[in-house]
Amino acid sequence: MNRTPCRTAAALLLPVLLLAAGCQRETKTVEEPSPPFVFRSLDLRQQDRQGRPAWQLRSPEARYDLRRRVAQARDPEGVIYANGQPLYRLSATRGTVINDGEAILLEGQIRVDRLGDQPLQIRASRARWLPRRDRLIIDRAPEAFDRQNRLSARRAIFKFDKGLLEMRGRPRLQHWARSFDPRHALPAGPPETLLTVDRADWYPGTGVLETRGLVRGTRRPAGRPADRPAQTLIAGSLSGNTIQQRYTLGSPVRFEDPVEGNALTTGSVAIDLPAQRASTDAAFQGRRGSLQASGVGLDVDGKQQQATIAAGCRIEQPGENLRAERCQWNWSTQDVEADGPLELRRSSNDQLTRGTRLRGRLGNDGTIEVSAPGGRVVSRFRARPARSASPR
Repeated sequence: MNRTPCRTAAALLLPVLLLAAGCQRETKTVEEPSPPFVFRSLDLRQQDRQGRPAWQLRSPEARYDLRRRVAQARDPEGVIYANGQPLYRLSATRGTVINDGEAILLEGQIRVDRLGDQPLQIRASRARWLPRRDRLIIDRAPEAFDRQNRLSARRAIFKFDKGLLEMRGRPRLQHWARSFDPRHALPAGPPETLLTVDRADWYPGTGVLETRGLVRGTRRPAGRPADRPAQTLIAGSLSGNTIQQRYTLGSPVRFEDPVEGNALTTGSVAIDLPAQRASTDAAFQGRRGSLQASGVGLDVDGKQQQATIAAGCRIEQPGENLRAERCQWNWSTQDVEADGPLELRRSSNDQLTRGTRLRGRLGNDGTIEVSAPGGRVVSRFRARPARSASPR
């Protein structure tokens, strides 16, 4: 965005310069450096080519060095506009204004708040604001909050004109299950999920998030004590939308829960946090306790506590083995459904049953009903001989 340089500081200094020139003594032979001018307030403004406000910086007190064209400002506050409307509000503990606003060094408690319906707050302890380039370069403790996430890294660049936050230096994404407004209060307690990546590009206004590098994460389900191990995750990449809370984990994906005895290895996984769903179209291998499952295409519904295997279903547990074209299993009730050419083996009595439809429950005390609409069910088992009083 092209902008017209501001002349406000020069206009304020002109009367002071004239007064200082009139009071000089002719007998002075050694030129001493003049002390910086102290203003009751500082007000810098700049407009775009259409005459609309582009940015503004105010301070209740500033000390100006005339020769260096540097102003030291206390408690500076700024506003960044988009199409003439205020979009970001900026504040810091101290500010150093160079060349009447060409660059502004911010230090102390730095805050950038995004105005509007999608709250965003960026915090840091040192940053350089380049108004003409629409950049905020943060080199110390950058972190950003929206309604449910905190994104932090070693350094960052926020591009006001694009609404893009570039996080570099092992960014960390923390997620809380409960939403909050960072402009009023930050989240209490540890996050539910923590992910680390190599680099991240985030558009807070739209929620779009793109990362690079291997993803490593931990998740602690609600109610799990701190002394119990957390769930772990490794993925090839991460992308998604922080507003919609929908993400894609790139292949390969490895998930483990040592407490529940769960594990999953598969390709790319789509995650919908509000719906509590995760799905993949790739081949997978999974485990839940003593139960082993594999196939191609998996949909896990956390609300219904149900997993659906789209094709090539195979479920194994001690004493039972089920193969089918498609399976559906509820890990809370142990109810299982299977369709297509299927085969159920049970070690008890060496039972083997074939059919096209199965409804029942897994487990030694469960009941299994196998049917074959329009066809027949084949079941084979070995009956153990009854015990007799005298051996035969």
